Amino acid sequence: MKTIWHDMRYGLRQLRKSPGFTAIAVLSLALGIGANTAIFSLINGILYKSLSVRNPQELRLINWTSYSWPLSRTLAWSGNTAFTKSGKVLCGSFSYPAYRDFAEQAQGFSHLFAFSYPEDPEIINAGGIATFANPLVVSGNFFKGFGARVLIGRPITPEDDRADAPPVAVLTYPFWQRIYDLDPHVIGRTLSVGQTVFTIIGVLPRGYVSPMVGEVTTDFYVPMMVRPRLVAMPEGKEDWLSSNDLWWVQIMGRLAPNANEDQVRASLELIFTQVLSRSRAEFDRPEILLEAGHRGMMINRREMAQPLWLLQGVAGLVLLIACTNLAGLLLARGAARQREMAVRAAVGAGRWRLIRQALTESLILSLAGVCLGLVFSLWIKATLVGLVIDPLENLQLNFEIDVTVLLVTLVMGIVTTLLAGLFPALRAGRTSPLAGLKDSGSCGAPRLRLGKMLVTAQVGLSILVVIGAGLLSRTLINLYRTDPGFDTENLLLVPIDPDKSLSPPKDTLAFFATVRQEIEGIPGVRSVALADRPLLKGAWHCPVSIPGHSDTKKHDVNRLVVSDGYCATMGISLLAGRDFRATDTRYSQWVVIVNEAFARRFFPDENPVGQYIRPFGGKERQIVGLCSNHKYAGLRQSPDAIFYTPHSQQWSRDDLTCVIRTVLPPMSLIPAVRNVMNRIHRDLLLEGMTTQKLVITESLRLERLYVLLCCSLASLALLLSCIGLYGIMAYNVARRTNEMGIRKALGARPWDVAWPIMSGALILTTIGITIGLPVALILVRLIESIVYGIEPHDPLTMIVSVMIMVVVAGLSAWFPARRAAKIDPMEALRYE
Repeated sequence: MKTIWHDMRYGLRQLRKSPGFTAIAVLSLALGIGANTAIFSLINGILYKSLSVRNPQELRLINWTSYSWPLSRTLAWSGNTAFTKSGKVLCGSFSYPAYRDFAEQAQGFSHLFAFSYPEDPEIINAGGIATFANPLVVSGNFFKGFGARVLIGRPITPEDDRADAPPVAVLTYPFWQRIYDLDPHVIGRTLSVGQTVFTIIGVLPRGYVSPMVGEVTTDFYVPMMVRPRLVAMPEGKEDWLSSNDLWWVQIMGRLAPNANEDQVRASLELIFTQVLSRSRAEFDRPEILLEAGHRGMMINRREMAQPLWLLQGVAGLVLLIACTNLAGLLLARGAARQREMAVRAAVGAGRWRLIRQALTESLILSLAGVCLGLVFSLWIKATLVGLVIDPLENLQLNFEIDVTVLLVTLVMGIVTTLLAGLFPALRAGRTSPLAGLKDSGSCGAPRLRLGKMLVTAQVGLSILVVIGAGLLSRTLINLYRTDPGFDTENLLLVPIDPDKSLSPPKDTLAFFATVRQEIEGIPGVRSVALADRPLLKGAWHCPVSIPGHSDTKKHDVNRLVVSDGYCATMGISLLAGRDFRATDTRYSQWVVIVNEAFARRFFPDENPVGQYIRPFGGKERQIVGLCSNHKYAGLRQSPDAIFYTPHSQQWSRDDLTCVIRTVLPPMSLIPAVRNVMNRIHRDLLLEGMTTQKLVITESLRLERLYVLLCCSLASLALLLSCIGLYGIMAYNVARRTNEMGIRKALGARPWDVAWPIMSGALILTTIGITIGLPVALILVRLIESIVYGIEPHDPLTMIVSVMIMVVVAGLSAWFPARRAAKIDPMEALRYE
């Protein structure tokens, strides 16, 4: 131990004597390790981190699968829904009677609890402050079964989850901080949702995360029995707590000790069969899935992590480049210290002693890089979270650095030590005292063939990162240049939800008619229309059938609900037929407008205008208009079949987006729009006003993230390659100083001395590019699904990347070559 401590002190002294080398080595490692740590901390938070509750490994999620959507006109569900790799529907929603059956009859659970959240935030009154908040309704045994503890007060209990119990609420820490300013006397105070007043009975700890990981952040918890007071019943449905056709409850259980999961699932299957017998829906081979619940119930976690794995791979390449760069620098430094090593060997230092000393110095550099990298990772992670997670979604994910992240970072430090320090250490261990002391001049320094190989590897790895960054940059440019099929200029989007008011209007049709009329009167407004979703933010899936066609099956297409004048306001061309009219009401002929893709798919040889379609669960509608194709789900989307239905013929659609075509800059009209809405309905809260161009910009958020990070990592890779090339060329100049002095004394021109340095760097670069390009052509297939408008093996991107690499190599070699050209023969030969 004493010897190791001596090696560390000696290594620190040697590194302190070379501050430039030490700073470059530590900084390059810190950037590589910091980027990898930050990206992995996000992946860990999404994919691997367990919930901070008691024994999370005992938690199980109960989901069901079916080979198709349940066929029913009465079934309605909310919650997480996705598709498995085999194409089956995966859903976690059940009816409340189904939950009661599971809770009473299921075997193998110590606790079986339920939870659900309203689809939209609620307007609450807390301490005289009106704001939006997201409640989570939970069964009475939720907190005990979930294993969560409260910070102050008490949790919700089964006694609170009764129809005759007074309404109570448990706050989350962020909501307590935001609304009540961490008031310790908050217990016993009240908050109101509509006409229901809840008494606050507890506050959860700061680090608590609900089982709805990746979903909208929960602000407070209330008993499940108050669900009917928070969410209005769908038209024609029974009560939330008694209907077998309203599936809105998510179920989680805690396994009992020594429970057999196969037997537990079998008992759930039997109960689920009874549940389905009471439902009027037709399921196609339904099954129960019992899934691990220690990470929560985020179904789309793999989709969220997929782009991060790509970035992790790129960051890993950069760290590998940093390791090869450090190895090259250590080789050059070890060659310069050859005489020192020879002296140490001559006075009795063995081979293992020299290897250990070299590895110790490498370990010191790696540990310094790890420590500084952790600091960098905090900044990088904060930037990544802001880019990856939409702040408007307000998702609850825990990205704090934990033991797993620290262990991964420590492993990176150990691997860095081995990759960067092993070859220089082995070379130091082979130092011969006789050969090292025989020559004292720089001309006796070794040629460092291994260093040249490492520089070539750096160039080959760098070209991979540069090509990837180039492909993603061109993809982003192509997306911005894409024609969406409608006019994006001067469009103001105003989301309006009448329910987000303390006194919602009773007649929403009349309310929106007044809104359109009043906004049209604002100076600078050309036209106003309504839509249930803005373009480029997706559409609603709706199966349709075509009456009179031999093919009677239902086809899955898309649907948007709009008002009359929508096509004209959005700049969508009407190719045939007519637009919607004010006379299209619930009591007239039910009508739709379809796009070209819809017409080509269902009426390839016919005029679609005048034909009929039947949306699933709805009335037969006549096609009265044909509009041009346009993008509605994203700029990457190819034109797909979509149809429009008039808002005036919808039985229920409360929240709509007001689309305003202006002649002035759209954002300048926001104060006037607020004044108009305040005059129409004073306590209606308006949030999320934006422009269509900002919607496009926001839709490209992930693409901008790819480009920003890949270009940053590519720049770092180029910088490291530049340092590696510069180091090996500078070493060559120092090694051959006497030779160059003799050549200049014999009449060589400065260019004759400088050109071998330049040509050496270009040769190494050419070899690296020759090796890296074929590998790049193979690896770019991994990002084939990400690029847009170009082929993964785009020749222009390859050529530009090669030119960038050559320019970097030229700049790296120019400074050593310039130094060689300026060598004074008398100075170089003074000691000969």
